[in-house]
Amino acid sequence: MIKALIYKDLLQAFKDKKSIILSFILPIILIALFALVYGQFDSGTTDSAQNLIVCNEDHSALSHDLINALNNEIGLKIREEDQNTGRKMVLDGKYPALFLIGSGFADSLAQGKNSPLLFLYDEAKKLEMGLTQQALMSIVMPFLGEQGGKMQIHHFIDEKYAYDLPEEMINEIHQDIDKQFSGDNSNNSADSGLKTEALSVKENTPWGLIQAFAGTSIMMLLFSIASMGSALVQEREQGTLKRMLYSPLKPWNIIIARLLSSFIFALIQMSILVVFTFLVFQLDIFRHFAGFILMIVATAFAAAGIGIFIATIAKSQKQVESLSLIVIIVMSALGGSMIPLFIFPDFLKTIAHFTINYWSIDGFYKVLGRDVGFLSYAKNVGILFLYGGTSALLAILVFNKRLKKDF
Repeated sequence: MIKALIYKDLLQAFKDKKSIILSFILPIILIALFALVYGQFDSGTTDSAQNLIVCNEDHSALSHDLINALNNEIGLKIREEDQNTGRKMVLDGKYPALFLIGSGFADSLAQGKNSPLLFLYDEAKKLEMGLTQQALMSIVMPFLGEQGGKMQIHHFIDEKYAYDLPEEMINEIHQDIDKQFSGDNSNNSADSGLKTEALSVKENTPWGLIQAFAGTSIMMLLFSIASMGSALVQEREQGTLKRMLYSPLKPWNIIIARLLSSFIFALIQMSILVVFTFLVFQLDIFRHFAGFILMIVATAFAAAGIGIFIATIAKSQKQVESLSLIVIIVMSALGGSMIPLFIFPDFLKTIAHFTINYWSIDGFYKVLGRDVGFLSYAKNVGILFLYGGTSALLAILVFNKRLKKDF
C-alpha cells in the first residue's frame, strides 16, 4: 500500500509541468548561466578584455613604448584620448577607467623619481576595477622596472663621464647597457606605485543604493506584471473571454486594455518604490528629474508589454506561472539585477543588451548618478518603449491567431 502511494505521488509530480520546470529545467538553466559567469570571473582577464582609456601627455618615445606594451596585453582594450575627453567619458559611464601618463614621465624615470602615472576609475564600477587594474599593473610595473633602471644608468653615465670620456666611448657604453640590461634589474627603479583616484560627478554618490533600487524594482515589477497578465488566461479558462468577444469589442481592444491596465499598475508600483527609497534612504531623484520620470514610464511600459506577451503565448495558468518565472529569472540574471555584468564573458554581455533589465538599470544609473544630457538616456528610454511596443504587437498577433483556432 505504501509503495502504491509513493508511486501515485511521484506520478502526480512528474505530470505537473510546473513542478518539472521548477525542479529541473530552471535549476539547469541557472547552473549553466552561473557556471559561465563565475568561470569567467575565476579566469581573470585572459578571456574578456577590459576597456581602458589612455591619455599620453608625455609624448616621449618611452611613453609610446608603454602604450604599445598595453596594446599588446590581451586583457586590455585601449583607446587613446586627451585627458578632458577621457575624464568626461569615464564620468558618463562610457568607459570604466582612464590611465594617465603625465608630462615628464620619461625624465622622471631617468632621474629615479616617482613616475607621474595616475589611474582614474568610475566610482560606480569600483568592483570592476580590480580586473582592469590587475591587467594594467601586469604591464606597467615590469615596464617601469626595466626601463627605469636602464634609464637611470644611462643618466648616471652621461652626468658623470660626459666630459671625461670621448663621445664614441660614451655611445659604446650606452649600447652595451642596452644589450646587457634585463628586467631583473627592476630594483634599480624608483618607487613606481600607481596612484588611483575615483571619479564621480558628485561626492559620495550612493551607487549601491542606485543599483539596489534599479535592479530590484525592475525584477519585482516583472513578477507583478506577469501575475496581472495571467488574468487573461483565467478569463479564457472561465469563459469570460468568450462572452467579451460577443460584444462589439475587437480582440486587439482586449489586449490594449490589458496592456494599459498593467502599465498603470506598474506606474503605481514604481511610484511607491520611488517614494519609499526617497524617504527612507534619501535617494536623490531630482538630479535629472525629467529623465527619471521618463525612465519610470518607459520601464513600466516595457514590463507591461512583456507581461502581456507571456500571457498570450501560454495555454494555461500553470504555463503562465512557469514561463514567466523562467523568463524573469533568466532576464534578471543576464540583465544585471542579480549578477554584476563586468564578470560576464563577452557573449553574455552581448545577450544582456536584449533584456529590459539592462537598459532600465543603465538608464537609472545615468539619471540618478551621472551628469549626462537628454541624448544619453534617450536611447535607454527609446529602447524600452520599443521593447514594450514590440511585445504588445506580438501579443496582439498571437492572441488573434489563438482566437481563430479556439473559437
